Amino acid sequence: MSLLDRLFSKEIQRRTGAHAIHIYIEDEKNARKRSRSLGSIALNEASKHTRITTKQEKISFLRRLDIRFPWLKLAAVLVIGIIAILNLCDVTVPRANDPFDKIKIAPMAHHVRVTERILTGKKLVALTFDDGPSNLTTPRLLDVLHEKDVHATFFMLGYMARANTDIVKRAKKEGHIIASHTMYHKNLPTLSYDGIKNEVNEANSILKNATGQNPALIRPPYGNINDNVRKIANTPLILWSVDTRDWESKNPQSIVSVAMSQVHDGAIILMHDIYSTSVDAIPNLVDTLRKNGYEFVTVPELAKIRGVNLTKGNIYYNFRP
Repeated sequence: MSLLDRLFSKEIQRRTGAHAIHIYIEDEKNARKRSRSLGSIALNEASKHTRITTKQEKISFLRRLDIRFPWLKLAAVLVIGIIAILNLCDVTVPRANDPFDKIKIAPMAHHVRVTERILTGKKLVALTFDDGPSNLTTPRLLDVLHEKDVHATFFMLGYMARANTDIVKRAKKEGHIIASHTMYHKNLPTLSYDGIKNEVNEANSILKNATGQNPALIRPPYGNINDNVRKIANTPLILWSVDTRDWESKNPQSIVSVAMSQVHDGAIILMHDIYSTSVDAIPNLVDTLRKNGYEFVTVPELAKIRGVNLTKGNIYYNFRP
């Protein structure tokens, strides 16, 4: 093979790939012209890895891109690898147009593992909110909790959740615990067996549709419980040990003062996310509790850290060490 033929053959292979060379011809006349112009030796050599057709084949965009820029695949693998490493390292990621751009974004499962490891032996409290979700106040509360990096437990009313499914889903997605406060906030012990059952089951159905699972906890309205409630609820019954009486004072400073006067290690704090004044109190309450050495966990986390196995039908007021 002449030097010119070898160079021509190599150029074809370089541009199109040694095993994917295509020489496109329209008819036999042009084929003969092309054969003469290439030279018989070069054409025979190229034909070992060449498919000659009489109709131009369509090559996909991705294939053309791969042929022209073979390094793109390696670049894509490197980028994906870097992203995976950053995610595993739990790197802080600033988010555009987010006032809370210093919030750490991490998988919830990782957050729980870190919480259990770091908080063992520390003073803990669980913030809980009843009677929501409200489209007027709960989204702002979620914003504040997000900013403060606090996960809470929401005891939601079925009819409120039905009207604000998007808020329920957001709370679940952001790592909060979604629990039941029954359907219409009725005093359960005053109802018949079937009445209690309807209150519990209807709320459970709505919350399951929103979150994909039945609520694992229930807080009976007013904290009133009898044997029928225990049996029908079929979940642990969560009450409280710190009552902020936010529904009564509707004063942010008073809410904080009452909470601080009653708080203790392992406390379950009762609040309501349907009052704007309760939401107003949260930033100060969180900061004050943290200054006093407290950290925040959900009710299930608090029970687990304190070694308590939550049992169906049992009543829990707190989880002291």
